[in-house]
Amino acid sequence: MTDLSSPPTVSVVVPVHNGGDDLDRCLAAISRSEWPVHECIIVDDGSTDGRAAKIDEGRHVHVVKMDKQRGPAVARNKGADEASGDILFFTAADVVLHPDAIGLAARTLSTDQDTAALIGSYDDEPGHPSFLSRYRNLYHHWNHQNAREEASTFWTGCGAIRRDVFLSIGGFDDAYDKPSIEDIELGYRLRAAGYRIRLLKNMLGTHMKQWTLWDIVRTDIFRRGVPWFVLLRRFDEVPRDLNLNWRAQAATLFAVFFILSVFLLLPGHALSLAPLPWLILPFVLTAAIVWLQRDFFRLLFRLHGIRYAAAAVPMQLLFFIGCAVSIPLGYIQSLMGRLRAGGQGK
Repeated sequence: MTDLSSPPTVSVVVPVHNGGDDLDRCLAAISRSEWPVHECIIVDDGSTDGRAAKIDEGRHVHVVKMDKQRGPAVARNKGADEASGDILFFTAADVVLHPDAIGLAARTLSTDQDTAALIGSYDDEPGHPSFLSRYRNLYHHWNHQNAREEASTFWTGCGAIRRDVFLSIGGFDDAYDKPSIEDIELGYRLRAAGYRIRLLKNMLGTHMKQWTLWDIVRTDIFRRGVPWFVLLRRFDEVPRDLNLNWRAQAATLFAVFFILSVFLLLPGHALSLAPLPWLILPFVLTAAIVWLQRDFFRLLFRLHGIRYAAAAVPMQLLFFIGCAVSIPLGYIQSLMGRLRAGGQGK
């Protein structure tokens, strides 16, 4: 790895597809960085809103235009190819970095020569006011704030990596042509190659994203759950942290039992469980999930009160149901992948 004992230069890479006003807020925050940014590279991933075209380019701001949308993995790789800084700092077009975020990354990587990459966290003040958006972004914040400092994944919402390491590892996997787990996959490859990733819980950004219920379900199952399960089949020695810790695994198991209990209680089912103790089983399982996630609900209660915390209960249940559903779907996708690979090898 490159020796960063002298003050390193930082290239910030921002992929964007129809970023709207959030892109302006993102770039304004980068310009307010307490650490001087060597360059900011905005990769316009086939946008149709024309916003990126209005950015004033200059000595430190450069816009790279892609002819069609190819996904954030390809866009970030394109930005990294254009960058010349010692450190690549990745963020998203809907993230407003705190003024000290880039400086924390630069100073840490310049003093900790054993670390190849750093990830941060969302703060506890999400930008969008809707209930679903605040709930979702706070859950992400809570997961990172309660994770181990020795990280096993990378994260592109607020993450930094030595440029020479990024290039040597081959960058992001271009096969992820939609927002997915391309950053997690990169992190697993980094660890497998012997590199260290650290989580800095005070390296923060505000997430501005507006979440809808469909966005949440689609992301949890098809863009994260299923591909993450398939990825774990490749990297079976990954430390169980973040969404893979024992509490999350237990909550997912309770969600499986919840699905089965509801199915067995449906009217007309051959094995319908009529006695009262069985009727309360789904509520008991939901309470068990809440107990496992009690620290998260304490955070919601502290920030927004009891009604807000109570309203998040069905959302947490839905999240772990999504995790449960992702397991068989992931098995199927993994099996199909092996069958295709076997057929091509003939």
